[in-house]
Amino acid sequence: MTLVDLLHQVREELPGCEFTSVVEVESGLSLVSSQAIARDDVEALDAFETELHRVLQHALHQSGADVPVDDVVIQGRERTLVTLRLGESGYFLHVVTSAKTTLGFTQAVMRKYQAQILERVDALVGSG
Repeated sequence: MTLVDLLHQVREELPGCEFTSVVEVESGLSLVSSQAIARDDVEALDAFETELHRVLQHALHQSGADVPVDDVVIQGRERTLVTLRLGESGYFLHVVTSAKTTLGFTQAVMRKYQAQILERVDALVGSG
């Protein structure tokens, strides 16, 4: 199964999932994405999540807790944005669902595919 196939599978298993993407933490650029409907703001959301990761990482470092940010969750009235760090690859998995989809279920599905997605990312970019 390709990386695109895996993202499509994540999206299919999550009711109300609008899109999934794999994003480089450093640049905020999407490596690949899968969308349920055409959206103009996917790249902007990916870049926003990247900047949020950087800010949180800096805040943790400043507070003396020099640990990586693994997950970020933003929950609004209509949508939930979840990111999951893909090991030490320098990439994260970004998922946007309807707020009706439970956070626990979303995270469980993301973790179910995390290792496979990381393997495909490593195969594409050699991130280790």
